[in-house]
Amino acid sequence: MKVRLAKESDLKVVVDIHLKRFNDFFLTSLGKFFLIQFYKGFLKEPGILLIIEDNFKVVGFAAGSFSNNGFFKKLLVNNLIGFAKAGIIVALSNPSALIRIGSNANKASREDLEFSELLSICTLPNKKGYGKILLKAFENYVFSKSKLPISLTTDFCNNEKTVTFYKDCGYSIYKVFDSYKDRKMYRFLKNND
Repeated sequence: MKVRLAKESDLKVVVDIHLKRFNDFFLTSLGKFFLIQFYKGFLKEPGILLIIEDNFKVVGFAAGSFSNNGFFKKLLVNNLIGFAKAGIIVALSNPSALIRIGSNANKASREDLEFSELLSICTLPNKKGYGKILLKAFENYVFSKSKLPISLTTDFCNNEKTVTFYKDCGYSIYKVFDSYKDRKMYRFLKNND
């Protein structure tokens, strides 16, 4: 197994994995073209997009940032033309989604703490520990360049397996908060010890 920085040529498989594993998530509802533009923004700093390969096949990815401070604005700038095209498609096919995107970006910009952030981690089903390997590689990559703690969010309700996974990997609950339409979420933190 190998973890490496993603390239633009990896985006299609990253999106395919996202679609398979996050089929009921909001970003998935925005469509394949939007997701390609979204993950393309992570290819430039302060974005981070790592992939894990097994036998030269991409089997998972982790997307995040070195700093939450204005990250979504920087993500947009990293791929302005692609997001403009994707925005037009979303506006025509799912206009209410633009309100949610704006709401989520606005809430993210009002955080009371600066941190590096794991925004998405996803692997194909396996019994080989892809998730732990990928998470550790993400942490090592971030901590090699940043002194900030790493944050991640996950659902509060009906999510015991994921919560246990992050606790076992050394993350602590920082706070519980309400996301879009009062969806209760955990924010976890891990310091560079």
